[in-house]
Amino acid sequence: MTSPPSSDAETPVDGGERHRRRYVLPVLGVVLALVIGVSILASRADAPPPPRADIPLDAWAPYWTLDDSLPDLRQRLRSMRDVSPFWFSATGVDAITTDPNADAGQIEEFMAIARSSRADIVPSITDALPAGGMASILADPTTRSRHVDALVAFAADYDGIDLDYEQFAFADGRASWAATRPNWVAFIEELASALHADGKTLTVSIPPVFDAERNGDSGFWVYDYGAIAPLVDRIRVMAYDFSVAEPGPIAPLEWVESAIVGVLEASDTPEKIVLGVPAYGRNWPTSVAGECPAEDVPGRASVTARSVDDLVARRNAIPGFIEATGEWSFEYELEVTDGTTSCMQTRQVHYVDADGIRLRMDLARKYQLDGVSLWALGFDDDDVWTEILPTVATVTEQDVAPASGG
Repeated sequence: MTSPPSSDAETPVDGGERHRRRYVLPVLGVVLALVIGVSILASRADAPPPPRADIPLDAWAPYWTLDDSLPDLRQRLRSMRDVSPFWFSATGVDAITTDPNADAGQIEEFMAIARSSRADIVPSITDALPAGGMASILADPTTRSRHVDALVAFAADYDGIDLDYEQFAFADGRASWAATRPNWVAFIEELASALHADGKTLTVSIPPVFDAERNGDSGFWVYDYGAIAPLVDRIRVMAYDFSVAEPGPIAPLEWVESAIVGVLEASDTPEKIVLGVPAYGRNWPTSVAGECPAEDVPGRASVTARSVDDLVARRNAIPGFIEATGEWSFEYELEVTDGTTSCMQTRQVHYVDADGIRLRMDLARKYQLDGVSLWALGFDDDDVWTEILPTVATVTEQDVAPASGG
């Protein structure tokens, strides 16, 4: 997932990116994963099933996009299966807290609209503990059970929960994965059992794997797709953020397909796999000429399907579609000055637009997955919905009551 974009698309990305950091895997590893995955599919004796005619749609709803997502929320929810408010975090063994930057009035309005719809409300909970914190909780049966109890109590007000626990994958280091993996599975087993007993669902949002192994090319095997798939209701595969530190595609199509193939090899449960689909991009400085001011020099920034057209117009840029990645890209020059010193940045932008979202939905349909999940409500625009609605599973038209209560 990507960090909150500022109102100025050339403002550096802030520290809110913690759980959106992702996986720039070696190119060779991606290619090998794709070749292996395709070979596995080709070796099956039976012909693959035809693509789904339609596919269920879920979405995350970050607090920092509510200005943009709230006006159209009633209409959008008519086409959605699950919606995941994105402002909750695990901050301790027993503590699930709301992000202090989230606007209470907007949250109240969002929840009133969501509760009056037929979409299931499945809040996402991120791991906001320091490095090693969640791994330590999961390693101890006593604290693990206490944390399960806290999550079950939190879920009482919703249809289920979506776990987005990433610290032990990104902050703790690969050397810890072998020890954390069985503790994570034990945690998921205990949590799923308790939630299901209460009639609630459990979804997990996790980065991809590219095979069923545990080597450097396997992706994020710490999550043990094979062991948790029978336990959970859905697994959302966050197949994006291919390029983060350096300019490049966000979710190149071949890489996304290799992730789908790898996840299916590891879990063999297409009926539980939901493909995470990005509606955003990034904007990187690639070179600088001159002497930049000492402060306020733009670094890497985020763009969205909603905001990128404005950036193109302001910078007189000419985007080009890259067929191999299924994304758009453009470059432009930006003068940075404080009135005394000035420099000229060359900047490069890569992004997924409405067409790109549909292409990734088509991959989910091709592999008979359980659905797609949009990252994120508020990043989208009307063009996105024009493209994706023809392939979204039919949702019964609903009468949505005025947002007058929680």
